[in-house]
Amino acid sequence: MKNRKPRRKRYVRRRHQFFVKLANFLLGPFIRRSYGFKPRRISIKEHEPCLIVSNHIITFDPILMTAVFNRQIYYVASELIFSLGFLSRLLNCTFAPIPKTKSMADVTTVKTIMQIVQEGGSVGVFVEGNATMTGGLSSMPTAIGKLVLKLKIPLVIFNFEGGYLSLPRWATYTKREKHVRGKIRKVLYYDDYKDMSADEINELIIENINISAYKEEPRYTYRGKRNAEGLHRLLFTCPICHGVNTAKTAYNDYLCANCGEKMTYDEHGYLNSDKFDCPQNLIELDRANNLAYQEHIINNSDFKVSVPGNFTEVFRRRRKHFGPATLTLSREGLTIEFKRKRKRHITQFFTIDELDTMAMQQKEVLVIYPAKEQTKMLKIPKTEIVSSYQFVVTLQILKNILKYPTAKPHEIPRLSASEMGL
Repeated sequence: MKNRKPRRKRYVRRRHQFFVKLANFLLGPFIRRSYGFKPRRISIKEHEPCLIVSNHIITFDPILMTAVFNRQIYYVASELIFSLGFLSRLLNCTFAPIPKTKSMADVTTVKTIMQIVQEGGSVGVFVEGNATMTGGLSSMPTAIGKLVLKLKIPLVIFNFEGGYLSLPRWATYTKREKHVRGKIRKVLYYDDYKDMSADEINELIIENINISAYKEEPRYTYRGKRNAEGLHRLLFTCPICHGVNTAKTAYNDYLCANCGEKMTYDEHGYLNSDKFDCPQNLIELDRANNLAYQEHIINNSDFKVSVPGNFTEVFRRRRKHFGPATLTLSREGLTIEFKRKRKRHITQFFTIDELDTMAMQQKEVLVIYPAKEQTKMLKIPKTEIVSSYQFVVTLQILKNILKYPTAKPHEIPRLSASEMGL
């Protein structure tokens, strides 16, 4: 008897659609009320299977998008959600997100997406990867155009608006006036884009998801008593004196302990000061912040940034928690100090070259990707002035500096503002 090839396991299951409808019925009203989201149900049956791409403004965008379509959408998701033990298994059983990990080649994810499409399922991709920190577009990988051409299915471009100013990623206080909304921006069928290049498709997607929080219409107000709290996570250098980690945020105010300047964050998302010619939006302030921070690090060879938090190692299907730890990042590398059983002090050290990258998860979690070790995570307390975003930017700057080991500070090529941040 000839050996038969094992049947390929199906990815698309009827139960997924059942759980979507159940979740929308049981949890939908609570979630929509929490985010001030008033979705108008949109049918995508005539486009299925399709690829849905969207801008990324808050962590729970996939839930809100699913509420709009009331259809199962298979979202490409970070490795981190697959390491939560029982919760990850439950999530995989009910909604089956598509795994995309640092160590997994893109071709593996593409194969999974193609299988889902062949089985009649629709796929959702937040092409920025990161929810915006500033209200503008985060960096976007260029592979999405190639994927669109490979799939040959309808491309649905979806837009979220109002979410950033309703709930900025840096904010610590969430009870504010909210106006989140979503809509289909454009639908393209294969005949519409088959003659386009991958780069042209990339540009088309960027053009249609580049939704600035400061250009949305209608222009809503976002009132709140503590709207500015947490803004120091984004603007970790003072916009006036460029002091590093000198800011404190309270209620609607951003105060610098170095220069004494008091700035006000208003109900339209602008920072106001007598030193500004006009109110400043956070997209421009973030660019200036990162450029000033780069100069500070380049001109201070002994610069280091340190923060305490709760330390965790992330494995494929589980996490190992170690408790309190301290992370310190400098030109020498990253030092992680923590305790193990029997109160033994442990120090892990990675040179800059041994670190692939760093990333943010949600608001307070810093994710560290060493080149040859398990992924690490540090949950930073809300009360800390140093943020996970600052660590991400710091590593980007240090990697650039170390490309020129013999160069003097003024000889080191500077990163552009678009090369820093998320």
